[in-house]
Amino acid sequence: MILLPEPNIPKDTKTSDKKTDQSTKSTEQVVKPTEQPAEKKDDITPILKEVEAAIVVIKVYPVASKEDAKNEAVEKIVKTFNSGNDTVKQLILYMMHENLAQTIEMKIMHTFDYFKAKNPAQEPAQLRMNVYRAMFNYNTSIEGIVELIKILARLRGDDSAKLLTYHFTHLCTYESEANHMMRSAILEALGTSESLYALRALIDYAKYGDSERMLNRIVRALAKWNDKVDLLKISEKEKTELKKELQEIMTNDLGGAHYG
Repeated sequence: MILLPEPNIPKDTKTSDKKTDQSTKSTEQVVKPTEQPAEKKDDITPILKEVEAAIVVIKVYPVASKEDAKNEAVEKIVKTFNSGNDTVKQLILYMMHENLAQTIEMKIMHTFDYFKAKNPAQEPAQLRMNVYRAMFNYNTSIEGIVELIKILARLRGDDSAKLLTYHFTHLCTYESEANHMMRSAILEALGTSESLYALRALIDYAKYGDSERMLNRIVRALAKWNDKVDLLKISEKEKTELKKELQEIMTNDLGGAHYG
């Protein structure tokens, strides 16, 4: 009997291909680059907590904080604003506005009965605490509001100047000696500012205001701009026009005339 050689039967190609595919997929999974983590945004929470603490120090002056601490708090706010990003700046301006807005409460005598009428459900101890805060908080007095206005004058940019004009507008809606003083402080701050918006606002107030007393304050504020116009980042033509407007206002005021 003759033995025939064992036939050379090819292996199952489907099984081989399947193994090759799995191997390729496995390799692809290994070499696939890992996804880069999203860029971390700056966490401004610690910065804002420091600013909030600084504002509290100012608010409780002079009863619960001393002048040195108050002055340090002021410098903290100014430095943080001028070196901060847009989000930090907007939140600081919001906090400043909330405290300046206390001017609306100045015509009210804060008593236990007043706060009880506003918050009938509050405990007597809390109502008394509200009275103490109204009595002793710095921003419930003219000098405290003036201090906040001076801080805003040191904050760079048109947005801080706009906040000043917002409060100036509000204070112009009703008359009182307290309002006159706070408006004068704002006009002075707009003169101290380096914002072009502040300068244009002062020029408009000079043109359209009817109060001689206010005009005198505006002219004093505009006088501070004489040497600052050349520092503005505007064209030479605009600078020339602004200087001309300033000269007209000064001349009219000195000559006893008034716009209008």
